[in-house]
Amino acid sequence: MHILFVTYEFVTEKELCGGLGHYIANISEILSKRGHRVTILMISNHNETFQWKNHVNVIVFSHNAFVSRKSRIGKYADYLTKSNTSWWLNRSLEINRRIREMNRKDPIDIVQYCGDDMSVWYRPRQIPCVVRLSSFGPWYDLAGRPGSDMNDTSWLDTWESRFFLHSYTKADAIYGPSRIVAEIVKKKLKKEIKVMESPCVVDEHGAGNADADEFHGKTYLLFFGRICLLKGIGVIREMIHDVLEENPQVLFVFAGREIDKSLLPAVKRAAGEYCDRVICLGEIKDPERMSSIVRHAYACVLPSRADNLPNSCIEAMGLGKVVIGTYGASFEQLIRHKESGLLVKRDSPGALKKAIRYAMEMTDQERLEMGRRAKERISCMHPDVVYRQLLSFYQKVIESKQKR
Repeated sequence: MHILFVTYEFVTEKELCGGLGHYIANISEILSKRGHRVTILMISNHNETFQWKNHVNVIVFSHNAFVSRKSRIGKYADYLTKSNTSWWLNRSLEINRRIREMNRKDPIDIVQYCGDDMSVWYRPRQIPCVVRLSSFGPWYDLAGRPGSDMNDTSWLDTWESRFFLHSYTKADAIYGPSRIVAEIVKKKLKKEIKVMESPCVVDEHGAGNADADEFHGKTYLLFFGRICLLKGIGVIREMIHDVLEENPQVLFVFAGREIDKSLLPAVKRAAGEYCDRVICLGEIKDPERMSSIVRHAYACVLPSRADNLPNSCIEAMGLGKVVIGTYGASFEQLIRHKESGLLVKRDSPGALKKAIRYAMEMTDQERLEMGRRAKERISCMHPDVVYRQLLSFYQKVIESKQKR
């Protein structure tokens, strides 16, 4: 089977690579190792074609065009003056023009679009295609606004949300890893969304990289991921002083790219006299070093306001770590409270502080047992399991398309 993934981020790029890029890398390798031909079409700021890991073809192209003809957008033309929608739609035109050219030279069996850039809008009708809900842009936008009420659902009725949702109807089928995101989309589209969790590709038995010796013999809480309000950095800021005061032996370590460069300085200021125990590592590109830092953490603190079954949680649980996550942001799909991890109310510094206190008071045996149950849950996301689910899904979409 020849499978084409359309994406705007990938692990080879210098720009920020989040959950989507790492998912594409993992699933591409899983599919190619099992005999499928995989091509990645990525929108970036340069043009390049290369082989990744000697078996995945990556085509990178730049896009800076602007839609000038409203007639090409149809009934949604009135929205062009309200946002950058025209840019998204013109990008979809260019992406799908390239897909048609590729398909003429080397037939594609199925195309998978990511669900947060509207690239599916002008999809070629003759090629079966699916959308994976890598995130849901309007929900993430809400979570990234300071002071926004995550319990207010009126944002779902905005034209931006409706526009995103309408783009999904262009696909032959939709799936995603998060039940919460799937339910949001299903409720509005009245269309079935299949939930398939991401593969967990973790070296559970590796010794890790010696670079983690920077924390040898130290006890630390770890946040890793994008440094932004959406990921709950504001909540950590509100309670970090109390946590460091209650636990004089503990460091609080942050690893990840700073999307908002004002946040970590604000966290350090909030830590007050304990600011020297707030360690900011920046983005760590070396996966072995990152794995080692996660492996040696006392617990991972991930208080996201919104999330889509985050890789950080999956990786930490796969390494047998205690993860503190939030209700309402997909963590409850992976974590059973006080069994395979800890869950707290979203946007609650008090609840997060209480959960950290609970974790710090656990015995070594209790912590190991919670980590064991975490690994047990993540074993359901083994690459072999995910491969079989995804291939079956693709085949059904292709067969259904052929019948029509």
